[in-house]
Amino acid sequence: MPRLLDQWSSLWPALAFLLAGVPLADLLGRLGFFDSVAVVMLGRGHRQRSVLGLWVLAGLTTAVLNLDTTIVLLTPLCLRLARHSGIDDPLAVAAVPLFMASFASSVLPISNLTTLIVVQRFDVNAFDVLSHLALPSVAASLVGWLVYRLRHPRWLAADVTQSPDRRALGTGGTVVGGLLVGFMFGPQLGVDAWVVALAADVVLMVVVRTVPWREVPLMTALGVAAIAAAIAVVVPEAALKAPLNNSGVASVGVLAVAAAGLANAVNNLPALLIGADALTHMSWGMWAWLLGVNVAAVLVPVGALANLLWLRIMRANGIRVRLRRYLHLTVPVALPATVAAIAVLMIERAIR
Repeated sequence: MPRLLDQWSSLWPALAFLLAGVPLADLLGRLGFFDSVAVVMLGRGHRQRSVLGLWVLAGLTTAVLNLDTTIVLLTPLCLRLARHSGIDDPLAVAAVPLFMASFASSVLPISNLTTLIVVQRFDVNAFDVLSHLALPSVAASLVGWLVYRLRHPRWLAADVTQSPDRRALGTGGTVVGGLLVGFMFGPQLGVDAWVVALAADVVLMVVVRTVPWREVPLMTALGVAAIAAAIAVVVPEAALKAPLNNSGVASVGVLAVAAAGLANAVNNLPALLIGADALTHMSWGMWAWLLGVNVAAVLVPVGALANLLWLRIMRANGIRVRLRRYLHLTVPVALPATVAAIAVLMIERAIR
């Protein structure tokens, strides 16, 4: 029971953000904020915008803020940009935040709850995270882009004639600005990201005069919580103690691959906790485990809560992404990106 409670205490802030994040994206969409921002970004007249810019923006947003912010704010925006550009399949552009929410989520402790858990449990700092996982994250992002650009449109071309909704830009921009400030400085004041998102929900509900009950992904959150509880009961606490204490180069690679596989089988948060529960100090094996559960979590929908958040936002925007279509989108890009990240971590271990 103590272990189950410990698992729940680590998991519930992410589930709370999931419950608040989907309605937040829906409310901003109802306000017309994303459509207006898309019009402003494309500009009036016939212009082209590089998708690489969105790739970099999503990476920076993930690294500096967190992966959930990337999903909530950039997924609807990318979708609107794709639709305004007349792309046949807007899913590819809308997937940019999905990829970068995974590839860039190991750069700083704040980037991902999994990384934050490791920092808090093993008393490591932001410099330790940067020195171990920044280069693998860059490798994943770079290789991911090189593969993505071969399969999907690299440019957004549009002939925009409409003007943005100034009210939507003003109100939505104010709310989003407040969100970003809350996400950046809230943790220092003891305010969780889900509290900031919920406050934004309340403000937007008053503005648009709608309560989006149907967009609250309650069953999804309960499903992930049930998986985490089952793992806490079934898997012995010290099951991975010996492997994670092995710091050889080959072991680093094997552990990262194993972590990636487990994350995509049960979700990256429970997978991370299985490894963290086995150790009392940080090791190269734990760095490999953390990288694996982060960078490869995008492969299948259940791999991360961010993926489930993305799917719910896509459904709220009229696109239902089936499993086969999801895998066809993610695996060709995420698999080589994951291999690149793990290879870089192994090189780091070999030279240190």
